[in-house]
Amino acid sequence: MGNLKIGDRVVRNPATWQPNEFDSWGRGIGIGVVVEPPFVLDSDEVDVRWPGGRCIESITQLLHSATDNPNAEPSDPRKSPVARDF
Repeated sequence: MGNLKIGDRVVRNPATWQPNEFDSWGRGIGIGVVVEPPFVLDSDEVDVRWPGGRCIESITQLLHSATDNPNAEPSDPRKSPVARDF
């Protein structure tokens, strides 16, 4: 499960997001929660409950949520006030 664990809140990573047919019902919109999958997944996948339903996601397409606001849009981590070059 990589660096994500059950209960983690996630948003889509705009830099790596791969749209698919499930986007039409709300996949990747708002904040998702990593949940216990109903079957064994590959080590680079997690089961995410989005506000619109559940979907198996590649961990490369997700970022940890910086907020608990369920209506939040994904942010670009390069524009974060805490992401600075030193």
